[in-house]
Amino acid sequence: MEKSEYGKTEKNQFFRKITKYTIFLSIIFICTLITKLILFPSQLPVNFDAISYFMYSSDIFLTGQLPGEWSPANNGWPIVVGGFFVLFNSDNVMELMQIQKLLSIVISAIIIFPVYFLCKIFVSRKIAIVGTILIALEPRLMINSFLGLTDPLYLLLITTSLALFLQKNRQLIYLSFVVVGLATLVRGEGITLFLVLSIIFFIRFRQERLRVIPRYMIILGLFLLVILPMSAYGIDVNGVDGIFMRSVSSGGDIISNINEPGSQNEPSLRIQIFIKNLFWVMIPNFIIFIPIGIFLIFRQITVEKLTIILSLIILAIPSFYAYLNGILETRYFFILLPIFVVLSTMSVDSIFKKLRNNNVVIITIIIAILSVSVIFYDYQKPNEDFQRESFEITKEVYSIIDMRNTRGMDGYFRIYGMMEQWPMKYTEMSTGGKGIGQTSTYDSLEDYIDNSRMRGLTHIITDEKRDRIPFLSEIFYEKVQKQYLKQVYDSKENGFNYHVKVFEIDYKAYDIMQDNRD
Repeated sequence: MEKSEYGKTEKNQFFRKITKYTIFLSIIFICTLITKLILFPSQLPVNFDAISYFMYSSDIFLTGQLPGEWSPANNGWPIVVGGFFVLFNSDNVMELMQIQKLLSIVISAIIIFPVYFLCKIFVSRKIAIVGTILIALEPRLMINSFLGLTDPLYLLLITTSLALFLQKNRQLIYLSFVVVGLATLVRGEGITLFLVLSIIFFIRFRQERLRVIPRYMIILGLFLLVILPMSAYGIDVNGVDGIFMRSVSSGGDIISNINEPGSQNEPSLRIQIFIKNLFWVMIPNFIIFIPIGIFLIFRQITVEKLTIILSLIILAIPSFYAYLNGILETRYFFILLPIFVVLSTMSVDSIFKKLRNNNVVIITIIIAILSVSVIFYDYQKPNEDFQRESFEITKEVYSIIDMRNTRGMDGYFRIYGMMEQWPMKYTEMSTGGKGIGQTSTYDSLEDYIDNSRMRGLTHIITDEKRDRIPFLSEIFYEKVQKQYLKQVYDSKENGFNYHVKVFEIDYKAYDIMQDNRD
């Protein structure tokens, strides 16, 4: 009887903890996940940067251990993916690629939880819910989550560490540095947040005087315990650790780029692009709220507000470094999104209070966020039909050629070539996708053929895009006749909208033409 009453008491306490905000969060998470799964392009392989992560995860899956011959600069994300490969144990390479992308999608949906707890430190729970909606369907983050890259996991860990650090429980503060260590394994830039939290730690506990030093030594030890094993592994495999040595070299790279002859105008131009893209990332949902949020966060500065201010400044440094080095991608600003959410919710909270806690205002803002997100996503989303056709054309073309030119079409040759060789280890694969040389460095097709013939060039590929290399566009649009080129493939004949042509080089006819020219 006593056990039964005890069980009922425990059950009642559990349900008391389930508030309406817990239900709201669960609904937002489920809706976010379902939306992303519906929009997820499941027929495409991973591509670009995600290829190296996939191959590293694949090697873990095939060998049962970390590769001893190579590693990405930071291997935290592919190690996680490799664990899921082992768990699902699929022998289908396309299925494994979808696992990588689906894992990225799920993690991107989970981000709403630490964002909620981070916002709750500054605003009421009701307004913190608005913050979760801001991040849940952020259009660029949604598109990025389909790619299988590091960004969702890195963003999740960074946001979680911030939320933990700002709690009053000291054990959670210690745990936040462990999470920062994990984030640093995913992306080396995570060490910048370690710097932020270290500074704030000393400010926050300055009244403890010298006692703060041994406590910080514990924190430093926890952080190093997480990252040093992988740092040593990176040095052993690559000669650099991807964290400390990379951070030191980054400053030298910036200085050398600025001092490079003829580059005096480039840094200023890249800084302009940096500022422009920083504002662009705030569109559509943050641009209205952030100015008010910045004003509010500098009023009556607390340790919590100082943490957000320093995080915004220092976490932007890796993005600034990337732009100075010519890597002009908006995804480097994603790490600032949780900070943007905090600033935006502070702005919403101010509006809400001035309008006497009118719930209609909150509902209106939520509807506006959802509407604008959907419209902007539709504007920004990649052309999935085009990507699918490009992949299908790649598969057809790959089977009829030996070696090809590069920059001839928007294809998937490199990743499809790896898929054809799978389950071979990455270091044993031919990774060029049957491509030869940098076609764009040549002034004429004949120059390219002369320099690529001995390396096995057999086919020329070109498409309908008019911004291609001039001599490739001339071939496609038949502005010049090349007697030594025989068309062997036309994608239009196979029902594709994306128009690609493939020409086989007749070297006998080519040699005759060259002899006659001489």
